[in-house]
Formats: sequence, C-alpha cells, structure tokens
Amino acid sequence: MPTKEELMRQFSLAEEKEKKPPEAEQQQADSTQAEKPSEQQPLVPNSHEHGKKRKKRKKKFGKALFGILQDKTLNKMLNVFLICLIVNAVEYFVLINYFGIPTKGVVGKILGLLVIMGYMYTARLKPRNVGFSTNPRAVIGAVRNAVVFNLSVIPAYIIEYFYLALNGHKPMIRIFAYQAALSEVGPLYFIANILLLLIINTVSVIMLEVLFRGILIKMGKGKFGFWQTAVIVSAFYSLWYLIIPLSKVSAGYSFGQLLTLCAFYLIFEFFVSLKWCMCTRASGSVWLALFDHLFFNVLVELIHVLDNTPGLANYIDVNRNYRLIIIQVISFAFCFSYYKMKMRKKERMLQAVGIRSIYTFDSLAEMSEEDVSRHADRIKTSDGDIDAEYLKLLEKNKLDREHHR
Repeated sequence: MPTKEELMRQFSLAEEKEKKPPEAEQQQADSTQAEKPSEQQPLVPNSHEHGKKRKKRKKKFGKALFGILQDKTLNKMLNVFLICLIVNAVEYFVLINYFGIPTKGVVGKILGLLVIMGYMYTARLKPRNVGFSTNPRAVIGAVRNAVVFNLSVIPAYIIEYFYLALNGHKPMIRIFAYQAALSEVGPLYFIANILLLLIINTVSVIMLEVLFRGILIKMGKGKFGFWQTAVIVSAFYSLWYLIIPLSKVSAGYSFGQLLTLCAFYLIFEFFVSLKWCMCTRASGSVWLALFDHLFFNVLVELIHVLDNTPGLANYIDVNRNYRLIIIQVISFAFCFSYYKMKMRKKERMLQAVGIRSIYTFDSLAEMSEEDVSRHADRIKTSDGDIDAEYLKLLEKNKLDREHHR
C-alpha cells in the first residue's frame, strides 16, 4: 500500500499537469506530429542523414588509414626504405650535384646493398628468404619470360620511328653506351662503356629488387596480404625515383618542367613496380622481376631513336619518355596474362592437395603435388604470423561448406 507521502506526490504531479497552459500542450502536440511522418505526404530523404552517413564513412576510412599508418609492420618497412633512400639522396645531391662526380647512381646502390646485407644479417634472413630461389629451373624460366616481356621494345621503337617519319622528320636508330657512339669513340672504348653499363645496371637492379620485391614484400605480406603490400611497395618505389627530377633543380629546369618530370616518375614508376610485384608473386621468386628490370634498363639506355632533321644542332631523343610508356604498357599486358595463368595453375594444384594458401615466394607452380604437400607447413611467415591470404581462404572455405550444408 502506498504511503501518504507517495500519494501526495502523485496528486501534486496531476495538478501541475492540469495547470499546464494550452500553448505548451499545443507545442508538445506539434512536436509529436512533426516526429511522425504524414500519411498523405511521401517520405523525403533527409539530406542531413546522408551527410551524417558520409561523415561516418569518412571517419571510418580515416580510422582505417590511421591504423595502417600506425602499424608496426609498416613502420619497419618505412624505416628500411628511408635508410636506403637517404643513402641514395646523398649520392645524387652531394656527389653528383655538389662535387660533380659522374657516379651514374652506382655508389648509392653499393651502399644500399651494404645496408640491406646488414639488415638481413640482423634479421637472420638468407637469400632464399627474400626470393632468390636456388632452383636452376626457376632462373632459366625467369630469363625466358623476361625476354618475352621485353619484346615490347620492338613495337615501341617501330611506332616511334614511323611517327617521326610520317611527320616530316628524319629518324635514325643509334646505339649509345653512355652517350658514346661506336663511330665516334672506336670499338675498344665503346665495348668498355657497354661493360660498365652492364655492371652498373646489374648492381642497381639487384639492390632495388632485393629491397622492394624482396625484403619489403616479405615484411608486409603476412600483415596486409599481397595487393595491399604491392601498393605500399609501389608507392615507396615511385617516391624513390623522385630524387632524379628533384636533383635537377640546379640544372636550369623550369618549375613546369620539374613538375611534369615529378608526375611522370610518380605514375610511371608506380605501375612498373606493380608489374614487378606481380612477376614476383606469379613466378615464386625475385628472379623474373630482376631480369625483366635489367633487360629493360639496358635496352632503353643502349638503343635510341634520334631526329636527324637538317637544321638541328645535335641529335636528340625527344620522345624517350613516350617510348618508355609504350614499352611498359605492352609489357604490363604480357605480365598480367602470365600472372593470371600462374595464379590459376597454383590454385588448381593447391586444391588437389587440400591447401588453398598462395605464397609470395614459394615456387608452387614449379613443384609437384608431393613437393607442395611436403611444404604445407609453410603457411607461416618468417615473423611467425599466419599468412593473411591463408586466413582469408580458410574463412571462404568455411562459408562455402556452411552454404552447401
């Protein structure tokens, strides 16, 4: 039974409600009516609600991006990249620009290799851990495929030659070894320059491929998966090549020319790196990316299409960047077809042995079913984490089984 005090409190509340002015009751009724949608009028989308959803999506994206930027694995990748980048910047800005020493970029690459070797020693990584397979078949297959990918230079040079000819120019194809033609310097000096070109490019390519397609992909694949890691590595690779246009600030280039060069290197090198990441994953080793990179560098530095039109003071190779784009677009198409074929082959083989994990550096396409079964325990990365792609595929298999049930 309620007490007296409780009854008095209820009576007082009822009296206050009766004494409420009619204006307040009308306002309350209006607010209640506004909250309920009219049955006669159709519902109109609320722009405020859409704005809230957009803000929520942006906030979610920003949070995810911030999480990636704060990730320890990405920070490790960034630290290794920055150390090598500083070494490369010292060569271009100090040795080449300030002291005027024509190092051709080899000093920074040698120092970068020493930094990489030191990191591999401290991290207890062996060459095979960063993609250097000791299987002779893998090396021979990489050379063969790299030759096929670089056949794209033939249509590129033909297109450029006929483009100049049809526009009233007199094109000519010349072979240079560091701006030295055979007819101008003699055979001995020319051969020496070609050997120097091969040595410098070999050192440069080994350093770049070990760093970007070896160590950095190895560090990121277990955390982010292949495609996310490939995008991160390609972004690093394009930033690496920004040193080249930025080092030309003191060479008399205008701001517009420098901006165009920076944009070209950022976009071009990003997609070239993405192609070499696909080469690495599809072939199971770094060898294909390394040989494709080496053949491409040597060919475009040796063979030039010059404009021999009367009235020009010097032979010039004005369309070099366009030629590089044509070469890599055709080569990218070859590589993508190869990548899709290898991925399908790996998937069929892994399904045959009951494993659905696809590795970045294991040459599964070259192994027999017994070899794949024997290496099934390698679903773990070098850091002891489970391969991110393996976990995704396990989840997919689980959902498939539940669906069939």
